[in-house]
Amino acid sequence: MALGAIITPTDAVAVSSITSKVLVPEDAMNTLENESLFNDASGIVAFNLAIAALVTGKFSVTDGINNFLYVFIGGILLGLVLGYIIVAIRIMLINMRVDTPSVIVPYTLLTPFIVYLLAEMIGVSGILAVVATGLIHGMQQDRLRLTTSRLQIVMGTTWSIIASILNGIVFVLLGASLPEVIIHLNERDTGSIGILVGLGIFLYVIMTVMRFLWTQLGFAEIRAWSSRDKILNSAIMALSGVHGTITLAMAFSLPLTLSGHAFTYRNDIIFVAAVVILTSLIVPTLVLPFLLPKKVPNITENELSKAKSEMVRSAVQMIQRDFNDSPECGEVIRTLEGQRTYAGRWNLDREKLDEIFHKTFDIERSILDKMLADGEVTDQEYGMYMRVAEHMLVHNQKRYGKKAILMLKFVFVAKLSLSKKARKRRGDLRKIRRDYRKQNHTREQAIMQNRQMWGRIKEIEVEPYKEVSSYLSLQMTDDNEVETGIVRRAYDQTHRRLSGTRDMENSQNELLIQAFQHEHNFIQAQVASNKYSREVGNELYQQISTDQLVCFQTFTE
Repeated sequence: MALGAIITPTDAVAVSSITSKVLVPEDAMNTLENESLFNDASGIVAFNLAIAALVTGKFSVTDGINNFLYVFIGGILLGLVLGYIIVAIRIMLINMRVDTPSVIVPYTLLTPFIVYLLAEMIGVSGILAVVATGLIHGMQQDRLRLTTSRLQIVMGTTWSIIASILNGIVFVLLGASLPEVIIHLNERDTGSIGILVGLGIFLYVIMTVMRFLWTQLGFAEIRAWSSRDKILNSAIMALSGVHGTITLAMAFSLPLTLSGHAFTYRNDIIFVAAVVILTSLIVPTLVLPFLLPKKVPNITENELSKAKSEMVRSAVQMIQRDFNDSPECGEVIRTLEGQRTYAGRWNLDREKLDEIFHKTFDIERSILDKMLADGEVTDQEYGMYMRVAEHMLVHNQKRYGKKAILMLKFVFVAKLSLSKKARKRRGDLRKIRRDYRKQNHTREQAIMQNRQMWGRIKEIEVEPYKEVSSYLSLQMTDDNEVETGIVRRAYDQTHRRLSGTRDMENSQNELLIQAFQHEHNFIQAQVASNKYSREVGNELYQQISTDQLVCFQTFTE
């Protein structure tokens, strides 16, 4: 009975994973997802009865049935009552404006533990009580969806992470414990492992046949199926009986001792359960693709990537056209570039990136040369600014070979290629520095002079930054938008450090509002002209809405 109770519950998460790439009939998929809500609970109730019989050595069919009904029905009724109370308290908190994620998220996370413990205290099924509470909570969730939009996003993400962690822990536990189980089995009898593997496969075949017959005879039928659909759906239901978390959890919860002695068959049951789990995962993964058509996504990754790139590019061009001289422009563009979650992240052209960086560096140098020739900057200011530009160029080289070549070029080659006039300027500059060191300047005077120098660099940087920004805006194309965006961000960061314009949240917020509105209008126009499908439009609308929430939440914190 214990072994049967352990290996029968199915895992809805595992079913969704193995069917992610095939097109499962809707009726069959709904049944597969819904059955795990109750067969987990019934399996645990049967398992508890079996453990009680093992420990006491007594079992009565009548008492077992009565106890099963009490535990089963009592768990559902208690869960419904507690679910109504818990949801009522949550609605009260919302009405009192105490519905921040820091309050509601812990409240919701503690709900299943509290319901489970209370149910077990009075002897009814804790997991069935949690399922019933979840059903009540789910019915109220639709009514509260729009009143707490931000909270819904936080809750959905939190529960997704927790579910993944819990499922991962169980399978890691299987991998960590199975070798030790095999060692114990080998110590007892070298032939027992083969027998247990055969037993696990045999039990899986029996359960698969039973699931097929159960569906074929109409016990799991949702609506009238044709004979062909009925056979196919029955086969899908049979093969999709995937086992996982609950099976492992019950296997590992077997007592270590019985009546003061080691539980002899504990390792055997754990091993058989592991064989059933692995078989139930491998067989449908191999067989279902031959029975079902491959799932064709409504939106391909390339299609969505291209649409995102066009949407972002349109918004960036609008910002550059209307607000290019604004100090907030670069930061807003950097934020918008973050919407490209798919486009070009793994297709970065290093040669193209280096070419753009060298071109912008040449623009800076030509402007500084002209300013030096016109007497707008001194030799010292020219040298200081070019060191900043050279540092940024070297810093953004990802390949160490090119970094070394550039450093050698700036340190040695540039010195050798200087004209006599330039060498004289460098000599004069070194003389100025020697004279300055000979003078008895105080530390405060040195700091003041340094500030004045950086103040001049800030003034000098305005014109090169403006020319570089204009060049990048004009030469951006579909082929180099990723590389151009990286170069733009590098210059924006340097500009913000030099200009001191780091705290511009309000102005950035206003520009982002206009950019997001422009993206909405852009998508609406593309969908109306049938350039984008409605599915693509919905995906992009959803991203914009989420990005708006995240950005504005960041600005208000």
